[in-house]
Amino acid sequence: MKSLIWALLLALVAAALAIAAQFNDGNVVVLVPPYRIDLSLNLFLLLAVLLALTVYVLAFVAHRAFDFPRQVALYRERRELVGGLRALKEALQALLEGRFARAERAAKAAQASPESAALAALIGARAAHRMQEYERRDAWLQAAAADRSVQTARLVSSAEMWSESRENERALEAIRGVQAGGSRHIHAARIALAANAQAGRWDDLLKNVRALAKRNALHELLVARYKRVGYRARLIEKRHDPDLLEAECSRIPPEDRREPGLAADAARWLAAVDRGASAAALLEQALEHEWDPRPIEAYGRIDAPPYRERIEKCEAWLQEHPNDAVLLRALGRLCMREQLWGKAAQYLKRSAEVLPHPDTSLARAQLAELTDDRAGAREHYRDAALAYARLAHTVERDSAARIARRDASL
Repeated sequence: MKSLIWALLLALVAAALAIAAQFNDGNVVVLVPPYRIDLSLNLFLLLAVLLALTVYVLAFVAHRAFDFPRQVALYRERRELVGGLRALKEALQALLEGRFARAERAAKAAQASPESAALAALIGARAAHRMQEYERRDAWLQAAAADRSVQTARLVSSAEMWSESRENERALEAIRGVQAGGSRHIHAARIALAANAQAGRWDDLLKNVRALAKRNALHELLVARYKRVGYRARLIEKRHDPDLLEAECSRIPPEDRREPGLAADAARWLAAVDRGASAAALLEQALEHEWDPRPIEAYGRIDAPPYRERIEKCEAWLQEHPNDAVLLRALGRLCMREQLWGKAAQYLKRSAEVLPHPDTSLARAQLAELTDDRAGAREHYRDAALAYARLAHTVERDSAARIARRDASL
């Protein structure tokens, strides 16, 4: 339809020009001595138009001829760019599909285009890392270092891969390069968390945990777990020196020191170096914050006076938790140390009635030995051995079930 309209317009213009030419009687005289050329005005105008068209065509052809080498170079560059992007897409898709050998081959093909070479090198490094070809991985990373535009991507990828292969110092050095510009890179901080945990850099790990928790970049369960790992490791390093161990416990913030598992571990190590009073105070603070069987169990195992004060504390707790088997067992142990044989037997018997446990049977056997009840000691030792065997079998069965579920999911 558009072509028809243009044809009609051109026909109308031609008709109008033809009609106008009939009323044009002008002449054009061209004097080139000794020649004289007489032309009608209409012919002169026609020749002028044809000359202009001819000049335009010749100029266009000359321009294209001189510009041909540049056009060829641009065509080749575009072809390389399109080919590189196609290879880069193929490499990325193969990497996400888990076809690492194919991803590395496609990354090599994408190296032909300078625009995609650096990103292709990072994909090739990822693929080589997944195939545990660490020398090729490092070669790919070195190739990507030539392009400054992907520096952050290269450093973060390097840190993540080095952390996974437990090259923790290299990973931390790369993370320091990321953070050198003052930027707060959350993913880099997560990588640093794993690298510091593997390298045993507990102060740096705790610093990372606090920074990530402040930005809500780490789940609260992981925050608690990492904090416990870090604080526990620092306590283990000082567990043989009473003063250093007590000072390390004081360094832990109160809200973290009250965590039940950490409090139980710290109290056990404090009691082992004759810091029973500090251990008991630590456990009491933890239990005031949260009622948990781990601190209660540790509270009953502290072998340091004064026992009577701790017995009174446990009996006060028993008013609020009358059927707590762990609390009853702890009371029985404390009464044994205070040589309150009758009360110890009563509490241990109640604990066994509420919830049978091998530790309770073992404590009853020890109490029977202390009171010269050899028959009772043999009976309770037999019960403890059978209970421990059943417990070990249950743990082994559960572990085998977890392994089977994990293998089935692979």
